[in-house]
Amino acid sequence: MFMVGSTGLGGPLYHKDQVPAHFHERYIVKGYRNPKSSPFQCLLSVFDATNETLNFWTHFLPSWYFMWIWRSLSETLDFKHDSYTWPLLGYMCMCCIYPLASSVAHTFNTMSDNARHICFFLDYSAISASAFATALAYRAYSFPSDLRHGKTGDVYLALALVNSCFCIIVSCYSRFMKVSSFQKMMRISSLGIPCLFTTVPLAYRLVLGSGQDADLTSSYCHSLSLIFMLLSGFVYGTHLPERLLPGTFDIVGHSHQLFHVFVIFGTLTQMQGILYDMKERRDLLFPDWEFTEVPSSIGLLGLVLIINTILVIMFSVYLFSLSKSKKL
Repeated sequence: MFMVGSTGLGGPLYHKDQVPAHFHERYIVKGYRNPKSSPFQCLLSVFDATNETLNFWTHFLPSWYFMWIWRSLSETLDFKHDSYTWPLLGYMCMCCIYPLASSVAHTFNTMSDNARHICFFLDYSAISASAFATALAYRAYSFPSDLRHGKTGDVYLALALVNSCFCIIVSCYSRFMKVSSFQKMMRISSLGIPCLFTTVPLAYRLVLGSGQDADLTSSYCHSLSLIFMLLSGFVYGTHLPERLLPGTFDIVGHSHQLFHVFVIFGTLTQMQGILYDMKERRDLLFPDWEFTEVPSSIGLLGLVLIINTILVIMFSVYLFSLSKSKKL
């Protein structure tokens, strides 16, 4: 039986000692929702002062902003017929989906133990596909000029696809492990390595690229996006600032909220850099454009989404089989 703390629109809120240990977030003391909330209670809770509220809004609102940008681009670009826009189409699609998937996960993860796991399986799937979509856009528009036609350019997307699969498999598997520092490191690695791999050619371009690449308007935006990416990884891994003052940042200001904010600013600056490259490098890229067929652009992202869907189903079936065996 849970002891009631304060009460909000979505129901009572609890201290960490009043909810099961696997619902705990490190250094977060209060503001926990009922771990057996109804879907309606979960929806109402986004208007309460819980430790998840800003996790929802910091991704839900940006997802709609990215949809607005996508709609504006569709008025000037021919996404249907112009193959030059197809990598951008895939990228914009995932820019809208990954924050929306995150906000859904943070809303409904307190319905039950299994719902919590499945919500984050879907969240990891969106992160995985988003990392691949970013790699696709970088390879199409932002790749260093001196690496485009070498072995690096040839294997980059294939390795990005492998990294995408690694991301979702390891991150989902980590949810079956006991809470520990090793589990945390596995999850950070599974989510971070695809992002780091994706940005290596871009970092090379910014530091060692040709003079022609260095003079591009996008360089400033790409530099900012890398800084925001590093900041997001730092706060996610260190649990700052709440680890310094547990209980102080439970509702506003904890690391996961800051992680969301840095990720969104990283996406905004990344998006602007890609759009600049797409426009300024068209004369360089289009004569030997490599993404003239759907399977080589949108089709690859579709393949990643299919693989991720299969993996989410497999992990979900395994989860329910474990739950059933524990009841027997």
